[in-house]
Order: sequence, then structure tokens, then C-alpha cells
Amino acid sequence: MKKKILIIIGIILIIGIITIISLYFANENARDWMDEYIFRKNIEEEDLPTIQIESEKAGIYAYDNHIVILQNNVLTIYNTSGKEETKINVTINNPIFDSEGKYLIVADKGGQNAYLIYNTSLQWQKTMEGNINNITVNKNGATGIVISGTTYKSVIVMYGITGEEEFKTYLSSTIATSIAISNDNQYLSFSEANTSGTIITSEVKTISVSKAKSTPAEAIIYTYNPENNSLIINIRYSDEALICQYDNSVYKLADGNSEKLLDVDDKVLFLDISLQNYICKIQENSTGILSSEYEVKTINEKNSNETTYLLEQMPKNLFVSDNIIAVNMGNEAIFLNHSAWLLKHFSSRQSYKSIVLGDSIAGIVYRDRIEIISL
Repeated sequence: MKKKILIIIGIILIIGIITIISLYFANENARDWMDEYIFRKNIEEEDLPTIQIESEKAGIYAYDNHIVILQNNVLTIYNTSGKEETKINVTINNPIFDSEGKYLIVADKGGQNAYLIYNTSLQWQKTMEGNINNITVNKNGATGIVISGTTYKSVIVMYGITGEEEFKTYLSSTIATSIAISNDNQYLSFSEANTSGTIITSEVKTISVSKAKSTPAEAIIYTYNPENNSLIINIRYSDEALICQYDNSVYKLADGNSEKLLDVDDKVLFLDISLQNYICKIQENSTGILSSEYEVKTINEKNSNETTYLLEQMPKNLFVSDNIIAVNMGNEAIFLNHSAWLLKHFSSRQSYKSIVLGDSIAGIVYRDRIEIISL
């Protein structure tokens, strides 16, 4: 008898779970109710830990599960509770940041100083012979820096995790506009623009790191030319392929071949390729069938499958980290994962300036403070 009762209870529980899951996916009102009262996805500003900002000119960034603030040549790192973890003295006037996993690189744009941080510890610092224009770091701590202000238009330098120089590449007639390092540290790719003619032209080149060390003249192994003189916006590595965002399309570049992933038309308001293995865009609803006029779409780079999240009003901005999407809705912010699945819905009594995103943390940036959301 006890066994039968347990079986009946188990069946009832399974039916209940299936019913709840079905309601969540099929009924918007039920989903909104569960998000608010069961999953607690709706949060407000008074519920959050806060970091005070001394100056509106402070450099603010997020990586991994940390918020960083750079002001008065001090880089302060905070945890998800808003508690200060460490301070690092730097010499930076105009900060630029890049991160991957637990690695953070911060540099002085137009200046000479760069610093690599792992978790909360300084790994190395460098003073460049020239002016820093661009930086990148991969998940292994390999770093690339673009320098100008020398006898060359651009110099690209790659450093290993300990700060040792791997190689330099010199561009005499073009400007390097973006760089990316593969996950296995074997390749560095860069986009370059030629501004000497009446029309600006651009292309992407891939350097073999091993050849750059042994036979520099043979280091560039692939060159990709865009169709119709498209301008390159950004590049990043996804597994072994290079994702390239042009002004009118997104391509996958690998082994010398190009594959178009999507076109960018006038209905696309925002697009970002920073999401690992996915492309994210916000566009006007082109079908006229859906109840919302705007939608967030994530596109799988491998099979082109799309998922959609509907917005109730026109968004102000899009922010993307390695695995988190944030949509600025004015006094609200919507946080999604790569499947366009709602993680958090934040609401505030006033508009905020910006959002910074790490792998598991978000900072809502106001004029005088940062409110921290754990994701």
C-alpha cells in the first residue's frame, strides 16, 4: 500500500511539473507570474548592493564576476556584493578594457601603458614605444596590442601570458582597426583599413604565430577581402573560426574561406558578435504578425537557428558579454542568455547611463553609483 501511495504521489508530481512547464512556455500571463513570484526574476534598485562613484569620468568595466572602477590612477576591483577586493596602481588617463574569462587587460588609449590582470592579481605591465590604439586578450591570457605614432602606420604586438613578446607585425601603409587571438594561441587575426585612396578599403588577415617567430615573411597565411567594399566593424574568434562583422553583413572566416551568416538591413537597430557561438541583434518586427514591434534575436553560428525575445517598447541600447545579453529599456533593463531566455528584469525609478557586463555580473551605471546584479 505504501509503495502504491508513493507511486501515485510521484505520478501527480510529474503531471504537476509537466503542467507548470507547459503553462510557462505556452501562456504569457502565467510565465510573467512565475517569473515574478516563483523564480524572482524581477528586481528593483533598492534590492541591490551599490558602489559609490566619486567622479563621472571614472572608467567602469565588468569581467568574470567583478566590477572595476579606474579613477585617479587607481584600479579598484569589487565583488558581487560591492565589497572592495583589491586596488592596483596604474598610470592611465584614457582607459580602454578587454577581457576573456578571468583575464582583464586595461590600457591607456593614446598613451603608452598597459596592464594584464588575472582574477584580481596584476600579471604584468608594459610601457609601449608608441601610442596604444587597440587591445585584446583571449581566455589563456595571450594579449595583442595595436600601436601607432611610430614610423609605421600601425604596429601589432603579441604577448604571452607572462608578458614575453611573441612577435611584432609592422604595417607601413594601412591602419589596424581590430584584432583577435584564437583560443589555442596559434593565430592572431587583424582587420586593416587603407585610407590612402578616395575610397576606404579594408580586409582581414590571419597570422600564424609560429611562422611569425620563425619565418616572418610567411607569417600571413590568409587574407579575406569583403564583398562590395564593405567596411569591417569588429572581429572575434569562435572556436577555430573567425567571426567578422561588416557594416552590412556578418561572415564566418576559416581556412581561407568565407561563409555569410546573415545580412544586416535597415530594420536592424543593434547588432553584436561578442556572444560566444552566437550573434545577437535587435530589429524591428518585419512580419507584422507578432504583438511586439521589436525583437531580440540570437543566431547560432553553427546551424543558423534563431531564438527570439519580444520587447514591449523600442530599446535604447544593447550590451553583450561572452554569455549575457543586456537591453537598455530606459528605466528598465532586460537580461537574457544566448537562447534569448529571460534571466533578470530590472526596473528603476530613474534612467541610468550605461550597463557593464561580466560572465555572471552586471553593473547598472548611474551618475554617482553602480548597482550590482548577480546573474
